[in-house]
Amino acid sequence: MLRDCVDLDALEQNAQRVMRPESWVFCDTGADDEITSRENITAWRKLKLRPRVLRDIVEIDTSVSLLGERVNTPIMVAPTGRHHLFHAEGERATARGAAAAGALYVMSTSGATLVEDVAKQRGAAPQWFQLYMQPDREATGALLDRCVKAGFKALVLTVDQPVPGWSPRAARTPVIPSPDVRSVNMIGQPIAKTAYDPDRKGLAMFPTNFADLEWLVKRCAMPVVVKGVLRGDDAKRCVGCGVKGIMVSNHGGRHLDTTVTTAEVISEVVEAVGTTAEVYVDGGIRRGTDIVKALALGARAVLLGRPPLWGLSVDGADGVRMVMDHMRDEMVRAMQLCGAANLAALTPDLVKA
Repeated sequence: MLRDCVDLDALEQNAQRVMRPESWVFCDTGADDEITSRENITAWRKLKLRPRVLRDIVEIDTSVSLLGERVNTPIMVAPTGRHHLFHAEGERATARGAAAAGALYVMSTSGATLVEDVAKQRGAAPQWFQLYMQPDREATGALLDRCVKAGFKALVLTVDQPVPGWSPRAARTPVIPSPDVRSVNMIGQPIAKTAYDPDRKGLAMFPTNFADLEWLVKRCAMPVVVKGVLRGDDAKRCVGCGVKGIMVSNHGGRHLDTTVTTAEVISEVVEAVGTTAEVYVDGGIRRGTDIVKALALGARAVLLGRPPLWGLSVDGADGVRMVMDHMRDEMVRAMQLCGAANLAALTPDLVKA
């Protein structure tokens, strides 16, 4: 069991020991000089908390409504691909661990597990599906219908990777694709190459535009969330196309290096969107205090990318649950120390830049 933040740091080190070298590099690396992947973490830590005192914090409520679904925690498992690199059960174990923690899991298009198989691990926790939109709209529509039939509650369209980024570190320790491992939910079930595969360097893989987004919103029977937004004007335009949620994200610093951090722009996006859509944020969140800051700045929920993969690699579904439970425990303690008994009490005045 994780007892404190030091244990979470130790889990990261343990994950590096148990993963194959190429799996660890794929999990850990950022693009180019890896500036953004590091600054994502430090940006949250630079923000300061201004706690309230003498508040009743004996009972803490962390429940939240996410696109109409009530969940016990505002901490989601972010969409990350190729979980077979971290555990033999892949996305099935991740989904089961998230469900055990009562957390919403966002499944990635680039997983090597059928959406129907992941849906079987859901339990009482909702699941969303992340989409890299390919040009074949008929095939995309068929995948959307499968997700709806399997019980997924929302679609998350990633828009910040029209072309893959590049990681020198990953190029030195590459994941060698196997014909036996395929992205089974993508059109044609291609071999599960990573975005850093040399064959994909400079290739425009997912050049989605606003017209595509408008089509997707009309075609999809689920509410649509756009992931990868770092500007208020883009967020507002996405909402104008009919999306119900915005994920403030720079893809964990994995594609375009030296972008702004998500901590820097969450307030701008929240202000631009107002009450017309829900706003979520990921990128460098490692502590319960980070979560409290994000929620206080207007995010309805946060997403964790790499930490659940550390837990998955070390202890499968139980490891994912352990990470999610630990982060919620840290968040609850930070809420109590800030004088906030529920998420509504996390307001911008608690944070000072």
